[in-house]
Amino acid sequence: MSHPPAPLGADAVVPLSPIGYVVTEYARPQEAPPQATLAYGDQGRVVVFEPFAGGLDGISDGWYVWLLTWLHDQTEEETAPLQVVPRGWERSGRTTGVYATRTPNRHNRIGLSLVRVREVKGHVLHFDGVDLVDGTPVLDIKPYSPTSDTPPESD
Repeated sequence: MSHPPAPLGADAVVPLSPIGYVVTEYARPQEAPPQATLAYGDQGRVVVFEPFAGGLDGISDGWYVWLLTWLHDQTEEETAPLQVVPRGWERSGRTTGVYATRTPNRHNRIGLSLVRVREVKGHVLHFDGVDLVDGTPVLDIKPYSPTSDTPPESD
């Protein structure tokens, strides 16, 4: 009988490499909107590196896709805080666990943006809904699926 592989420890290294990068008008995180869904008037592009360009086949204009990104422009910290003051709570000073927030300041700086595809031209995906700075590395692109990405109705 085979056994499942042992789980990786907290010190494990998980190799990731970008498939492309984002082109936007924002140079610094403070300039960009906090969420892509709040900025569907802003336009950006994902330039997909040539070896990965074939992965864009089948993506249609008007689709929503998830961009998984590496938030390279966040402050490097040895240890990201596990308790943070979420946006909008600054006056109260109340903290909550980082995993209960959308803050980019976290141990693994993976960004998740839901954007609307305007068009795909060659190896460039044009989109609406920018919450990323220029040059942000893109780790993956996944289609939004109302069936899979919408939670079931609760009883």
